[in-house]
Amino acid sequence: MFYLKPSWLTHSEGQKHFEVYSIHVSPDGARLASGGLDSKVRIWSTTAIYACAAAEGAENVINGNGKAQLYTGPRQLCSMSTHSGAVTVVRFSPSGRYLASGSDDRVILVWEREEEGHELPRKEFGSQGEADSERWIVRRRCVGHENDVQGLEWAPDSSILVSVGLDSGIIVWSGTTFEKIKRLDIHQSHVKGITFDPANKYFATASDDRTIKIVRYHRTSATDMTFSLDTTVTAPFEGSPLTTYFRRCSWSPDGSHIAAANATNGPVATVAIVNRGVWDSEINLIGHEGPVEVAAFSPRMFSKAKGSKQLVTVIACAGQDKALSVWNTSNPRPILVSQDIAEKAITDLAWAPDGQKVFASSLDGSILVCIFEEGDLGYIIPVEENEKQLAKYGGGRDAMHFPESVEQLALEEKSNKKEADQGKSRLTDLMEGKAAAVNGTSAVAASTGSSTVGTASSTSAGFGAPITSAGGALPVATRQPVPSPQPQAQKVMITKEGRKRVAPMLVGGSSSAPMISTQPVVGPVVASSQESPIVQYTEPSNRLPPGGIQTLVIGNKRRLQLDGQDGNDAKRHAGEIEVPEFVRPAAVSPTVTLSQVRLATPKVKTLLSTDDRGASLIFEVRNGAGGEKEPTRITLQRKGQLLWSNFVPKMVLLVAGNTSFWAVACEDATIHIYSPTGRALIPTIVLESTPSFLDSAGKYLMCLTSTGILNIWNTATMTSPHPPVSIAPVLDAALYSDSGLHKSPSITKCAITAVGSVIITLTNGDGYTYSSRMYAWQRVSESWWAVASQYWDSSGMHSTGGTVGVIERRTDEELKRTGKGRALQRMVKSAMMREGYEGIETTVSIAHLENRIGAAILLGSKKEVQTYMLMYARRLAEEGLKDRIEELFKELFGPMGVEATDAYEATICGIDKKELLKEIIVTVGKQREIQRVSVPYAKLLGILDDNNVMDTD
Repeated sequence: MFYLKPSWLTHSEGQKHFEVYSIHVSPDGARLASGGLDSKVRIWSTTAIYACAAAEGAENVINGNGKAQLYTGPRQLCSMSTHSGAVTVVRFSPSGRYLASGSDDRVILVWEREEEGHELPRKEFGSQGEADSERWIVRRRCVGHENDVQGLEWAPDSSILVSVGLDSGIIVWSGTTFEKIKRLDIHQSHVKGITFDPANKYFATASDDRTIKIVRYHRTSATDMTFSLDTTVTAPFEGSPLTTYFRRCSWSPDGSHIAAANATNGPVATVAIVNRGVWDSEINLIGHEGPVEVAAFSPRMFSKAKGSKQLVTVIACAGQDKALSVWNTSNPRPILVSQDIAEKAITDLAWAPDGQKVFASSLDGSILVCIFEEGDLGYIIPVEENEKQLAKYGGGRDAMHFPESVEQLALEEKSNKKEADQGKSRLTDLMEGKAAAVNGTSAVAASTGSSTVGTASSTSAGFGAPITSAGGALPVATRQPVPSPQPQAQKVMITKEGRKRVAPMLVGGSSSAPMISTQPVVGPVVASSQESPIVQYTEPSNRLPPGGIQTLVIGNKRRLQLDGQDGNDAKRHAGEIEVPEFVRPAAVSPTVTLSQVRLATPKVKTLLSTDDRGASLIFEVRNGAGGEKEPTRITLQRKGQLLWSNFVPKMVLLVAGNTSFWAVACEDATIHIYSPTGRALIPTIVLESTPSFLDSAGKYLMCLTSTGILNIWNTATMTSPHPPVSIAPVLDAALYSDSGLHKSPSITKCAITAVGSVIITLTNGDGYTYSSRMYAWQRVSESWWAVASQYWDSSGMHSTGGTVGVIERRTDEELKRTGKGRALQRMVKSAMMREGYEGIETTVSIAHLENRIGAAILLGSKKEVQTYMLMYARRLAEEGLKDRIEELFKELFGPMGVEATDAYEATICGIDKKELLKEIIVTVGKQREIQRVSVPYAKLLGILDDNNVMDTD
């Protein structure tokens, strides 16, 4: 071991030397940063430092051949003088990209080195020393402290930067945008030291209030973090002096200990070794004659002998007694004590990345380096061993997630087993489906109630793909049997030259191609007629013109008018208007009392065809003259045979129906409903205006009139789920228009589902339904999800292919038609580059899943509720959102020890909530970060019982 103390390695101007407060070595070991009383941050070449021999002027370095070689490179690489006060701390980020410096000027500067090719800064007039050979620029100026900044430290993954100061505050900054994330005021006096847990779970701060605070932090999403005070360590510091500049503490590379400076053992100055977990201090490093201001662990671990498995860590300590001591964890005495290595107190210590060199800075303005030879400290072990040691505390990528009990391991095993069983069953089903396709096997007849599984649909990487990192469900494409396409006659066209040409025909159109739906399968694919079908809405009975049904609406809002002023006066500048004694209320426009909405009437639809047990039923209307002399004839035929007929005195505009009932809407705003045999079920329904849409599904009939009034009836019970309601809210009725009526989005779909929920889609891409429970319109799909959500699928096969998926496909079609989709996506991608918007995709994606779940519940789509719940829980687990997933668990589990009551419904869309919760817990059980939340519920539900085997089918 030997010391190097180059005369040029100082903060000085001429004969004046400035105090050096802080030093730090870059992660690659090539640079040494220092800061001092001269308000400058200096970057030094470590190669130049190591090349110095003990004697001044003999600057040699040993090359690869063992021969002396003269070093001719630069010594000082850069000098930055942006701070206006003494620089008290400098720290490189673990990534090596940034250098942070804190100062008495209360400001933190984040520096970044510019790549080669940029013009170097000119040497300041009158300054001494070398010209800069590197260019470092300020990337961010962080202002938040109200007094001197005394300490800085980066998280091991460079994700956050924590600063402490004489204002007693702790400030957490983003490691990417450098915005302030949080301020912690947990100390009662100056905070003078900060160190990070290498396992990335805690940081510790040391203060003149004679405490060390252990703060636990946790990332809840890509942009959000939580911080909590875990414990306070006080015992070793009850008699510590308050005269030190710093209390620089350090965390051991294996994560087991914290070396806390400025501790005492009676009247003796010591360094306290705090044990992780219990946070007690049974070991003290005694030997220094004055207060110890800095303790620093070597970043590498050592073995006592070559090949030995006994691992030790090494720590260096220094302070006001101008002495340096080096210790290891296997020896009660220091392995090195060097007295009077500086003329004044030592302020900071910095180890080189190889763990064999330690730098020290002093108030005398000098910087020295102590270089150890092989075996002096022990024998360095590979870095991989550090990672193994940190794995005990959850170090590594997945935070810091590690099993803390046998139950967590058992739940993880069950989750892995279920995932493996699902993979085997899916593979078997896919292979059988492929074999059937090769052999030319057609789909099983619909009458048997079974189906043939086709090949798996293609997937894409990233979120939103059916295959996820947490064992997401594989999508399986199922072919639904369809009638064979009818041969179509080709059209012959005559060109201008008189030649005949055959018009091209669309091959594989919607009328002939089998429908393929993508459904994430939670268990093995079982073809069964017992399985409840996905709730789908039927096509409206009327064909819509291109662009949908146009609408007009009268705006509700009224411009503010002051008393005694007309519209023109209100346009004058506010400074020219005398303030009145009162303001008129914003009354609704009188025109609204007539009719707020105008809908165009679609083409007359008088023919409807449906299927009844394999036989085609044709419901037809032949309009007369619109009077009693020539009434309108209504007929129902099966295979050309008349089943029944009826007459109405008015012309029919629209028809709807199925095997449960038939309905016609007439020009006089009346609706007639018939049974399957032609019996009039109820007296004629009279509406306020002519119908624009008429649709049916199951036992429900829906009618939307030309004045925008929606009516829904249950033809089985002859009731309505809600009173007539206007669609004005979904047509931008809140907009103001000077001319009264203004054009609003056109309606592209208006349909009813088999559970009685209406669905309306517009040309702006939005999809709506009406809640009969809340008596309010709710938006279930919008273009925002297509722009920013990672779960949006533009391929046309949206998620489960159920009701919500079909509505989202309509939104996607409108975006493609208008060409807005790609432009909006580019805007969002651009926004992600701005500060504060980095996690926008993650946030919006989770919100999209929440919207899907709510929409599926509202529309009664059982399969979609189950699928989206699993996707949502899996994403929450992956993002580590423990509070949100615990809230989901509580909602599904219900009140503890209370049976289903009015406040708690045991089912959701026909699914038992607790059975769904079991499936969710087993699915996310392997996510260790949320096992503290999932294991208690797994116990309550009996998932971890030895005799309880989850059914993976």
